[in-house]
Amino acid sequence: MSDITTPTRLLVSLIAGGFAGTFSSIISQPADSVLTYVAQKGESLGPMEACKLMIKEDGLGSLFRGLQTRCVWAGGIIAGQFLLYDLFRNIFGVDERLSEAFQLVIS
Repeated sequence: MSDITTPTRLLVSLIAGGFAGTFSSIISQPADSVLTYVAQKGESLGPMEACKLMIKEDGLGSLFRGLQTRCVWAGGIIAGQFLLYDLFRNIFGVDERLSEAFQLVIS
């Protein structure tokens, strides 16, 4: 992997972080929507009961309301974290061999 340039590595990190943030948002959005629904109702609803009510009242799309905004936000945040991680690895000269040494120490 040493033949890949630093800007290319940073771009790959940025894109991978964007995908990771977006995918995690898609996976966790329904649970967060149900929790928000329960909090707004102020009743003692269980998560499954609240989920059924949401779907009954507003359809399946109610579980994914606000997903686009969340994907942009989380994708941007995680992409920035991935980019900064690799940027500082590059600045401090941490390469794969040093990472392997740390893995040996940890295990």
